[in-house]
Amino acid sequence: MKRNPVPPSSRVRALEKLRPHERKQFERAAKLYADFTGHDAEPLAEVDLPLAPRVALVVGFCDGLLYTTVRDGKEERYIHEFAKRDRPLFLVSPDGRQLILYGGNYRFTERGIVDRSDKSR
Repeated sequence: MKRNPVPPSSRVRALEKLRPHERKQFERAAKLYADFTGHDAEPLAEVDLPLAPRVALVVGFCDGLLYTTVRDGKEERYIHEFAKRDRPLFLVSPDGRQLILYGGNYRFTERGIVDRSDKSR
């Protein structure tokens, strides 16, 4: 019997490198992405994320976010205004190059950002 000459896809190879808990996190993230965008997650790619700094400037609270994404094949722009009691803190790294949202009372769902105080969720 001959072996299949077609190598596994880059996504499969990337998933095989993950530890079991990382694979579970990837699967959760991929499902959330698919639920939100209406299409499967893109092929897995490694991104070097900087560690959160040990020291940061607290600017204040984040009142809202503007973001653009592709949803159901169409580019969409969203504005989310946080309810006052659900706002995350807005922090900046000491070098001013990293923006950080910390805490808050919200979730990211298939509807996008949803404040936990929103009773219609």
